[in-house]
Amino acid sequence: LIQMAMGDDREANVEKAFAMARQARESGAELIVFPELFSGVYFCKYPAAERFNAWAEPVPGGPLSRRLAALAAELEAVIVGSIFEYVQDGFYFNTAVVFERDGSFLGRSRKMHIPETSPGWHEKYYFTPGDTDYPVFRTSLIDLAAPTCWDQWYPEVARLAYLKGAQLIVYPTCIGDEPGHPEIDSSEPWQMVMRGHAVANCLYVAACNRVGFEDFQGYYGRSFVADPDGTKIAEAPRGEEQGLLAELSREKLRASRNLAQYFRDRRPETYGGLL
Repeated sequence: LIQMAMGDDREANVEKAFAMARQARESGAELIVFPELFSGVYFCKYPAAERFNAWAEPVPGGPLSRRLAALAAELEAVIVGSIFEYVQDGFYFNTAVVFERDGSFLGRSRKMHIPETSPGWHEKYYFTPGDTDYPVFRTSLIDLAAPTCWDQWYPEVARLAYLKGAQLIVYPTCIGDEPGHPEIDSSEPWQMVMRGHAVANCLYVAACNRVGFEDFQGYYGRSFVADPDGTKIAEAPRGEEQGLLAELSREKLRASRNLAQYFRDRRPETYGGLL
């Protein structure tokens, strides 16, 4: 997980992210995940600033997509990135992209839940709600889902990921201070809810967050990986850049799923009230 701070120079952000990815690969990382919208500052804190729409690009044919594909091939690593996706005027998405170790494009996962909270979080001004139906990507390493940030609070997303075969959920993330509520620190419940997803679905969960202070808002980091028991097996510091390395075990997955027979005992026919 590449926990990093972003500045105003978008090219410098990408270069730093890629340098950290190369260091992670040298340390043994085979799957590398970048934070949400890692190429720039979190522009969604500014409502209706149309100048940021120029940052959007097509997927997978845009420049950042091509660079991520080349990085995956260079490092022979699976890459999960995050891109402000342009489809057509009026249709922009917050999109996670997945590349195989040979640089081939495995697909996209568009952010499904779009937050709107003032001040600091104005994503409804920018993004169309996703339409990719919670895909699971069959990579050469592991079967993974890649929802984005606000999606991580919804247990339905994690359950669908499991039912589609995910062994790991990675969440590219941008979360931090609540400028309108300085007394609130969301970092503990943020980790707690995802650790619960790991337990309830017998899979690994990883969240990759940004750090730093951008204009009036700070981002706390605390990127982490939880195992199927909900135990944090790796966590990055609060407020510091770090490439966070964790080792995942197929044996652990198998043992957890054999012990906790949640899925044998499910009663989907009784859950109609959810709809």
